[in-house]
Amino acid sequence: MKLSKYLLSDYILIGLEEQEKEKALLRIAGFLKNKGLIKNVEGIYSKLIEREKIQSTAIGNGVAIPHCFSEEIENLIIVIVISRRGIDFNSPDKKPIKLIFLILGNKKNPGLHLKALARIARLIKETEIIKKLIDCSNVQEVLRIFEEEEGKI
Repeated sequence: MKLSKYLLSDYILIGLEEQEKEKALLRIAGFLKNKGLIKNVEGIYSKLIEREKIQSTAIGNGVAIPHCFSEEIENLIIVIVISRRGIDFNSPDKKPIKLIFLILGNKKNPGLHLKALARIARLIKETEIIKKLIDCSNVQEVLRIFEEEEGKI
């Protein structure tokens, strides 16, 4: 599975200012609507918050992987969000989140959603992608680094 197939330039948000998890997720949902990826901001936001109530999707080292299913999504979307200030995401290591990999999938294909989660986890574990993406200043740089690092696994 190539994750880069599901990551387009319109799916990258650099410079998220919100520092609280709820405000950050709402801003990201608004970003998705502005890009024409979703219509129902509240629906996606509610699903992301429901998932966070079960357990934080922060995994440590400044990274979170929020994810949910939506009927609005045909296949799979991967969104990368970079925060310079950091977001309080209730991370296990207490560090602020600076890099978000948001996964939106459709319940009709949960296997694809799970494969994306597993591949992102492997990418984080086996490459230098966290440090490299956090330092990115433009969308093209994010795409280039993502593809380079994914090519290593």
